[in-house]
Amino acid sequence: MAHFGGNEFDSFSVPLVYEGRYFVLEPGDPPLLTVFTERDGALVFEVLKNQPVENPVTDVSTNPTGVVTVSAKGSGFLYKVRPGSETSIALGRLGGGETPVRITDRSIEFGMGNKVTNCRFNGSMAGVVVRPDGGVGIGAPIPPAVLRLLGAV
Repeated sequence: MAHFGGNEFDSFSVPLVYEGRYFVLEPGDPPLLTVFTERDGALVFEVLKNQPVENPVTDVSTNPTGVVTVSAKGSGFLYKVRPGSETSIALGRLGGGETPVRITDRSIEFGMGNKVTNCRFNGSMAGVVVRPDGGVGIGAPIPPAVLRLLGAV
């Protein structure tokens, strides 16, 4: 079981899903963030343990302070992450702008003033799902195809 933001994740620690991308946190100091998506039946890693990963789907870069920026090839900004004791994530929105997300040892915060604390996510569920328009859902299941790729089923 993993604990993030006072929230408990039983099978997996996937506090965030955005645009088919799964943000996975591993406990540590600082926590290690991995971001992947599924394409053509395979996992494509964009960030692996806080480091950018070259891949065929996105352009990934990092700056000297460790901020990782991910853009879709040919279509623009998707998200950026600032790993640390308080993992900060900015998600791109349709029509421009960003949706902020922050994962701390006490909560998962998203959008403007939304916060998830002290929840338990049983089985293979994501904590917060953010849609491209900035809308959110809580406690969504992870698709079976992705679970198979992760070896969880």
